[in-house]
Amino acid sequence: MKNAILKSISATNFGPFNSTITFDMETSVPKGQVINNHTFIAGDNQRFNKIAYIYGANGSGKSNFCKIILQIQRAIMLSPIRASNNLQLLDMLPLKDELAVQRNHFKFDVSGKGRATSYLVQILIKDVLYTYSFSIAENHDVISEKLTKKKRRTEIILERTSPKYESITLKSELKSFENNVHVVKDNALCLSMASFLNNELATIIVSTITNIQVVNMAALRGLSNLSEESFSDEQKEKYLKILKSADPTLEDIQVEFNEEKVEKRALDSEDFENRAVVLKSVRVDVKSTHNIYDNHKAVERSVLPFLQIESNGTIKLLNILPTIFDALSTGNILIVDEIENGLHPTVVKKMIELFYNPETNPYNAQLICTTHNLLLINDAVQRDEVWLMDKNEFGESTMKHISDFTGIRSHDRLGQKMIEGAFGAMPSIIDNTQ
Repeated sequence: MKNAILKSISATNFGPFNSTITFDMETSVPKGQVINNHTFIAGDNQRFNKIAYIYGANGSGKSNFCKIILQIQRAIMLSPIRASNNLQLLDMLPLKDELAVQRNHFKFDVSGKGRATSYLVQILIKDVLYTYSFSIAENHDVISEKLTKKKRRTEIILERTSPKYESITLKSELKSFENNVHVVKDNALCLSMASFLNNELATIIVSTITNIQVVNMAALRGLSNLSEESFSDEQKEKYLKILKSADPTLEDIQVEFNEEKVEKRALDSEDFENRAVVLKSVRVDVKSTHNIYDNHKAVERSVLPFLQIESNGTIKLLNILPTIFDALSTGNILIVDEIENGLHPTVVKKMIELFYNPETNPYNAQLICTTHNLLLINDAVQRDEVWLMDKNEFGESTMKHISDFTGIRSHDRLGQKMIEGAFGAMPSIIDNTQ
């Protein structure tokens, strides 16, 4: 959905986050210090950042922060499957593997396993702020769930106080789901089930949350992100402009998608209709075109296999570009872990500039990236665009805005100040005693 805006994410007792951590995209710097094109206005005259940078030492919790949204999405998408009680469905791979994923509670305190893991996400849809939160016990039971909407005033439209569906109260646009609320099982989210049964508001909220893209640059391999839909002639020209910054010899690319049948698998040995699933794979063949020169004058062109001739960084760049341009064209929210992984800082800055530029980002897509690259913030960025993450000796990770630190002026070069230790020593960035 275009113009869906992320306001905040919170988690408690998840991964290295023992206490509640809260990340917010709403601008907190004074109006006079707002940098042109770095923010936009939505909702009740609220100002939001287009980009957020999360810094921290290795092992400080940056990747686990990215996994918060993945865990929220997993809980939403698996709820109808958990509620189905269909043993055959529950035993299918990869569903079986997904369902087996254990709750990632805080491991370095004896109370972690016994406490619930809680999540909260705030999203703005058509200028209405929705706050959705839920808590999950060790056995996957949903022990609380709440959805509020705010436009001028806050209204609770879903509230749940125990795993039992009888504890669920529904109002406003969710009131119509009341006749079906009995389908909500102890280990299934009510909002997810309402969406599954076509409640309009629930479907919009679930779709917005599950469409948030989370990418780990370190895990990108080959060209797994390419599809025919993402590789139109118009899109290809956009990709080429960025790719040429990584490989100036590149003149063109050609992509072919070849569908191949892998196997035919019966659905069930007792299926009298003898139905089957045909499993297919799509092979992507990419070739790159380069000029051949005579005394620096192009005399002919050579077509070469992209995966063999290009560097790992250029291959990784082509892999991520469809996701970036999809976010830009839809106003989606994109979270990228280790955005600089395998890429030159100049290339990363070109990708980031796409989000700042209103011409390439007409729908105010938001980018949240974790990074070690201080060069990304050595140029002018707002203080509230930069977050610092640190882990203490007890294994607890915390997050802070740079704007939370005193003595930082609007014109300071934040990257340089970090190197100088203005926010604490590296790798222990945050002084938790402050």
